[in-house]
Amino acid sequence: MFYILDSDNKYPDVWYNERKVPFSRVDCPVFSGHSRAEKNNDNISIEIKRKKMGDFVSTVFSDWLITERTAVIFEKQQLTGYKLREVDISNKVLPFKLWEIIAVGKAKIHPDSGLKELYRCEHCGLVIHGHSNNNIGIKIDISTWDGCDFFNIEENQTCVFVSENVKKVVGDHRLTGVLFLPSTELSLGYTFTDADQNWTKEQWRKHFEK
Repeated sequence: MFYILDSDNKYPDVWYNERKVPFSRVDCPVFSGHSRAEKNNDNISIEIKRKKMGDFVSTVFSDWLITERTAVIFEKQQLTGYKLREVDISNKVLPFKLWEIIAVGKAKIHPDSGLKELYRCEHCGLVIHGHSNNNIGIKIDISTWDGCDFFNIEENQTCVFVSENVKKVVGDHRLTGVLFLPSTELSLGYTFTDADQNWTKEQWRKHFEK
């Protein structure tokens, strides 16, 4: 079983420092509707607006941060497939460090998941995937998984996928601030309807370039 890290509503998301937002704007030179924000590689700078904080901390745009205590536990338990980047806190002084945890392991989606590329813009690189409503969610192809405890997939770089081992370590040490959503309950991208299930690539191109 594989999972994605999911926010625990008991703990508030943290906000970025408005003077140092870690995103760059991408403007398509042809289609204005393709404009979007893409995350850069700068260290995250955050503002903590509420006191309550778990061992895991999620940002308003789904970055995952962990406390120094959590980082030590992960190292001792020899979890794999991640790197840490120190987080700057602009409005408070905490008695411990916060780290952004970045998945570097890799896996691919099993074809049974029904996820496929619908459109790729040749001008700005926008890629849109579609997901058939087959109640399978995202199934990982075990043969492509590199064995890392933390990993992501090419089709979605936002979600952090984890192994059963991560869930066990978090449970055994009673770490807070995170929930585990089975990947088979996750739907990514555009969801097909009965009407557009069998559209051709040309039909999808016209749809997304309107």
